[in-house]
This record gives sequence, C-alpha cells and structure tokens, in this order.
Amino acid sequence: MRSATALATVVPFGIDEDDPRHAVQVPLPFPAVSPVLPAPVERGPRAAQPLRERASRFVQAVVEVLAGERPARQLAAWLSPEVYRALQQRLTVAASARPSRARSSARVVSVHVAMVDDHVAEIAGRMVQRGRSRAIAVRLELVRDHRDQESWRCTALEWA
Repeated sequence: MRSATALATVVPFGIDEDDPRHAVQVPLPFPAVSPVLPAPVERGPRAAQPLRERASRFVQAVVEVLAGERPARQLAAWLSPEVYRALQQRLTVAASARPSRARSSARVVSVHVAMVDDHVAEIAGRMVQRGRSRAIAVRLELVRDHRDQESWRCTALEWA
C-alpha cells in the first residue's frame, strides 16, 4: 500500500522498467507540513511502549468485558471510579435485558489515537462481534498515583 506522502517510481539503473516488482517508494519532501493525524510523542520511561500499542490492548480488554469474556473488575485500576460504576451498571442492565446465550469472541479491528495535549489522548476503536461492527470511544488522561508515578487512566468510555 502506498502512503499519501510517497511517490512510486522506477529505479532507472539496470532494472527492467516494465516489471512492476521493481517499483519502489520514494518519500516526497514536505518539511514545513505537519502530518494530518499527529502521532503521540512520548518521552521518559513510558516511551518504551508507544501509547498506540497500550491503547490497542486496553480497548481489546474493554471489548472482552463488553462481550462477557472478562470480568469488569480486571479493568478497575485503569478506569476512573465514575467510569467503572457506569460500566458496571450498563453491564448489569444488559445482562438482565437479554437471555444468556453462547458467548462469541469479539475483536478490535481498528484503533485510532488522537492526542488532545501531552496529558490527554482520545481513542476511537471499532470492534466486530458476531459479524456486526460497534464503535468504542475512550478518553485517557495521564495522572499521578499515590506513589507519584504517571499512568494513563480512562476518564470517559462510550460504545454503541
């Protein structure tokens, strides 16, 4: 797949120009233009694992809770108390509204991270369960815990 900032060209030296296997991508120079979607820049000890990877794992865990494959209490440390209570209430209502049926695995198929500022990230994800797509929106904020360590905490969670 070609990116929007690359130009497909054929290398002219000693290669058959008609053979499409020899096409290469050359990045176009756009020095003063910022990317369309800013990538999160992380520094310090948490930079070893990028936020997009951690956000993907977190969204997958939320999807497993929504699908009934994982207990909600496993996410309690990463959710604010208000979000945890709201999640518990919606899961309780959903469980009483529908008859129990065989659980089917749900999976995350896309995750997009947008940095609002250095301490706030908004994540949009799409999950697929039983052939249907659902959207998930998460807001993560960088907070300090009682040991003065920074960690990401979910302060808003919506799904449809």
